[in-house]
Amino acid sequence: MLTVKSTYIRGEDQSLIEEIKDIARIERTSSLDPKRVFYLLNNLFKSSLSSSLYKKGSSAKSSNSPGALWKIFSSLRNWALVPDEMIGWVPFALFRGWRIIRREKPVVIITSSSPHSVQLVGILLKKIFHLPWLADFRDAWARHPYYPYPTNFHRWLNRTMEEIAVKNADAITLAYGLDSAQKAYPQFKNKFRLLHNGFNEKDFAEVQAMNLSGFNLVYLGAFYGTQTPIYFFQALKNLLSERPELKDELKVTLIGTFNPEHLKMVSDYGLENSVCLKQYMPHNQITRWMLSADALLLFLGSEIKESMVIPGKVFEYIRAGVWILAMIPEGETAEILRNAGGALIVPGNDLRKIQEALLELYQYYKQGKKPVQNQEYIWTKEETQLKKEMSKLILSLTGQRQS
Repeated sequence: MLTVKSTYIRGEDQSLIEEIKDIARIERTSSLDPKRVFYLLNNLFKSSLSSSLYKKGSSAKSSNSPGALWKIFSSLRNWALVPDEMIGWVPFALFRGWRIIRREKPVVIITSSSPHSVQLVGILLKKIFHLPWLADFRDAWARHPYYPYPTNFHRWLNRTMEEIAVKNADAITLAYGLDSAQKAYPQFKNKFRLLHNGFNEKDFAEVQAMNLSGFNLVYLGAFYGTQTPIYFFQALKNLLSERPELKDELKVTLIGTFNPEHLKMVSDYGLENSVCLKQYMPHNQITRWMLSADALLLFLGSEIKESMVIPGKVFEYIRAGVWILAMIPEGETAEILRNAGGALIVPGNDLRKIQEALLELYQYYKQGKKPVQNQEYIWTKEETQLKKEMSKLILSLTGQRQS
């Protein structure tokens, strides 16, 4: 497995690396991407850049938020780095990948994105060694509905790169958006395979739920693009105004990485006593929060009517076995949640429906009512099943080459 050396990031989860260290050899290279450069400079100046990159919050209700350098990086990433900030890793990855292939003699090349720069490495290694290449897209590239391309030229350039990758790959796996991809590239439609993300049962097997008091709503992740909690906050404020007795019981915990605007929203809507923002934490701790919640929150683009995007957390959400309040458009995520059961699905910008769903979930909490789920469907999303599908695809690629 080839990846980059340590970078300056807001959250790093070593527990996930521990899960694969016995089954995969990880090789890391240097890079000229901004996050790697920030990391090296920060070490050189003994963390003096930390205050510029992030403004550290000391309160339990605050989180790391971007500083001046991080804002510069964000602007640079959108305007100058195509397809993404990891373009500076490509030459290093190409050279190390060339060495690994010559040494290990693999029968197939697999690249997984995002970041989509890794697919450029796949194109080049495919051209050099003529090995079967499987391009795995966990996130959509040029067709991503939430990515804010600064100009039409940037969008065209990403579409061109994506088209080259599709043309050269022997097979392409997608976490979502199969129909959209096949319509975009009808001449290559047979290359595409749908392979959802999933949950790992080992992550849940030995985890004990916490004993939280009150009615607890939990969100895991971050907000970007058109994803925003503003409508939820507005609906929550309205509910607490109409039902002030809920203030002592209703608690919202957001766990992840957040910007100053999200902290300001909490303050602007007077929700400081109801909403708590926690910093990024290791995956095993996140699992405890999922199992301990009375309901899990899910946000997608609030201003769109339909979306093909499926956040990876969805599959862990349905495994957790608690209610889900999904403030999302219609689309593939909504279909999965309906098949799994136990979700209240409302438009992300409809204040009244969000408020009604919150009250409904609170009533379920008071009644002790648990969600009814389709366990047979949910278990088709466990990683063991997904690994079998991937193995079959890899064998088909190597078999085609040997025949």
